[in-house]
Amino acid sequence: MNNKSTMGKDEALSPVPLNERQHWLTPAIIFGGLEFTIPVLMVGASLVGGFSLSEILWIIIIAMVLFQWPGNFIQGYIGAKTGRSSSVIAKSSFGEIQARFIVGLTIFIVSMGWWALQTAVAGNAISAMFGIDYKSEWLAWALITIVAGLLFALPAIIGYSSMKWTDYIAVPAGLLLIAGGIYLSLKNIGWETISNWDPEPNMTFLAAVSLVIGVNVSQWVIASDYTRYAKPKIKDNLLIPLGIIAVGIPLFYVGSIMSVGVGEADIVTVMLNMGFPVWGFLILWFATWTSQLVNNYSMGLALANMLNVNSGYGRALLTLGGTIIAIIIALAGILDYFTDFLYMTALIYPAIAGVMMSDFFLVRKQQWVENKGWNWMATIALVVGTFIGYLTQYVYPFGLPAIQSLVISGIVYFIAMKVKASVAPDEFTKIQSGEDVRSVG
Repeated sequence: MNNKSTMGKDEALSPVPLNERQHWLTPAIIFGGLEFTIPVLMVGASLVGGFSLSEILWIIIIAMVLFQWPGNFIQGYIGAKTGRSSSVIAKSSFGEIQARFIVGLTIFIVSMGWWALQTAVAGNAISAMFGIDYKSEWLAWALITIVAGLLFALPAIIGYSSMKWTDYIAVPAGLLLIAGGIYLSLKNIGWETISNWDPEPNMTFLAAVSLVIGVNVSQWVIASDYTRYAKPKIKDNLLIPLGIIAVGIPLFYVGSIMSVGVGEADIVTVMLNMGFPVWGFLILWFATWTSQLVNNYSMGLALANMLNVNSGYGRALLTLGGTIIAIIIALAGILDYFTDFLYMTALIYPAIAGVMMSDFFLVRKQQWVENKGWNWMATIALVVGTFIGYLTQYVYPFGLPAIQSLVISGIVYFIAMKVKASVAPDEFTKIQSGEDVRSVG
């Protein structure tokens, strides 16, 4: 199949037919590629400043297995069941207008931000590979970053089928990066220093778990963008997040190991200090490519939903347009705001996910309807959930803000819909009034 026909077939708004669904390994590999992301290494590196390596291992396992896996499974199942992307699924709960201009815009901005962030770091890595000081030689760094970004975007512009083959190549490259990081850590730092590492805590255990969750929290919304190509089976969608777990746990941990004694969260600086050879920076670019595809693809889907563009060609052009904007943001210095950006995504995405999950499982009993207009009950739940996340993150630090935001928004939405159904029923509450709704997928 040529690229033109591939782009034409990968539509943004239509459901993926059941006869085009694939084995669970395909989205699992794509999710594994998604987890090969520079921010994962950077968060792992930041944890080493306040915890021993044994404590860090427990932090990562708790965050990934107890929280990330269930979140990915639930949202992934919704995608497989409906065959639709996340911003389209949101039409059922938020309504078409709100899904396009609130949910779609949020997914677009955050996916674009992650993409720009990683493109900037990739530009740093490739510059270092060529002996260019990315901190002082801006023009050379900018040209490298632009070329790297366009190469990152190409498979996502072509479409889903192109992405999976890129991941089949890049995931093994990422595993080689992990092996190289462990080897050079043992060589340069030594096992004794690594095993005895025990700094003074600079954050609480729960704050560290929350930080790990924050890297992946967007998957609780965008997982359906990829599982829409999976079969609507519970077993398959339970297995698909294995791609995240199998890659995420070792990658977070290697980021920590590599940073012991270095005192630096900038992974390129860490690699330079460790004496990584040229191939190491090249592999970092390959590994980053996998997660960049996912961010880029979701960015294009969200933009297509915002502008109501369903054709595969339209999706491809919008993905290219979003890529150009993201490259400009990368050149503007988004790395300087990495932590703030991470916390912002950890507040907004869980509240959106809570509404979508509550609507699909509790309100509509695993059915999807394309509701027009604007559902204010979803707006209220989104605002309350985000506010609770903000309150427990910044004002009165407590628990796991992302989890609390998701749960509260889901509960508020469910209660608000029940009240509305009894007081002022409308198109959004039809299923609660006993009327039939259309089930798709």
